[in-house]
Amino acid sequence: MNTKITVKGMTCNHCKMNVEKAALRLDFVKKAVVNLKKSELALVMDEIDGALDRVKEAVKEAGYAPV
Repeated sequence: MNTKITVKGMTCNHCKMNVEKAALRLDFVKKAVVNLKKSELALVMDEIDGALDRVKEAVKEAGYAPV
């Protein structure tokens, strides 16, 4: 499954790295790439129930605001 989510609060490469790491800690996330200019997190992940909500929660716990 490929999807993108908007993430507010990212301003630099450190933020980018934190968000990507937060998503990749979830075993079903295969790839996570942040585009700072668009405030987007692009994901490649397995299709499982509640996957997107779990990614958003991980990003939120890292200190950022997923939309």
